[in-house]
This record gives sequence, structure tokens and C-alpha cells, in this order.
Amino acid sequence: MARPLTTRNLLTLALVLVAGVVTVFALRSYRVWGPETTFESIPENVDLTLKNIKYTKTRDGEPLWTLVADSADHSIIDGITRIVNVRMVFFDPQMGEIVLTADQGELLPENRTVKVHSNVKIISPPGNVILTEFLEYKESTNILHTDKEVRLNFDHFEVIGKGMQMDVENRNLHLLSNVKALLGF
Repeated sequence: MARPLTTRNLLTLALVLVAGVVTVFALRSYRVWGPETTFESIPENVDLTLKNIKYTKTRDGEPLWTLVADSADHSIIDGITRIVNVRMVFFDPQMGEIVLTADQGELLPENRTVKVHSNVKIISPPGNVILTEFLEYKESTNILHTDKEVRLNFDHFEVIGKGMQMDVENRNLHLLSNVKALLGF
């Protein structure tokens, strides 16, 4: 026997239908409210990828130099860390800081060497600028070295040469060949 349709039964049926429709819409538009987690794939020859790195070399608790980069990709097989947007600061309280920047580079911890390339710029007090395309820093000798063309810009003075060695500690600079100077540029 069928139940008579009363106002109470009709109201209950309407509430069940509304709840069902709201549930369907809620489940269709359900999203996690927390931050989305995404994983970027890394190249096969890279074992570790880091963002915004800072590496400081110290002696007796005093910083000698600091290397900062936007990203670093390390390969265990070849022991090289490839870095992007490099900024390296050599500290000297008496003579001031030397700031080296480059678009790319490599950190070779086993050899205690840093190599940088592409738009390499060195700024030393009082605003002297050195430009080249490749530079290598060896911690064991404390020398910045390149065999590429180098441009040195001083106050109204420019020197161009091929190859350079710069002792970071003593601030001795040697241009190796084809040296040309331009005064009052």
C-alpha cells in the first residue's frame, strides 16, 4: 500500500534532493585548499638540484669568500656542481671586497676550484671593473686566472689584454700578452 503524499513527506523529499544536488556540485568542484606540490624532473646526469645556494669559505671563523647562486645542479659521477647567476665576494677588511659575477659556472670541491663563464665581471675598490668571458679561481693559490681577452676599466683608463692572473690576497694583477691601453676614453 502506498503512503499518502503529505506536506511532511514532500518537504523531506525536497530536502533530500537539494542535499544530493549540493553534494554532487561540491564533489565536482572539490580542490585541495593547501599549496600544490609539483615535482620538476631533473636531467639524468644530475643527482641533486638546489635553489638559492650560499657557500662560505672561512678560516679561523672569519669569512674568506662567499659564493651565491640562483641554482646548482650537482653530479656525483663527475663531482661537478653547475651553478647559475653566480656572485662571489672575496673579503678583505683592509683593501675592501672584490665582487665577481657571472651568468654560469662550475664548483669543483675536490679540486677546490670555481670556474665561471659568460658575462664575467670583477668589481674591486674603488670601482675598478674587469670584464672577460671565462675565469677560474683556485683556492690553493688564491689566484683568479683566464687565458681569454680581458678588459680593465679604471678612472678614464682602459687596458685590454689576453690572459690574466690576479692574486686575490695581495691584489697583484698581471696581464699576460697583447696588452693595449687607452687613456681618457
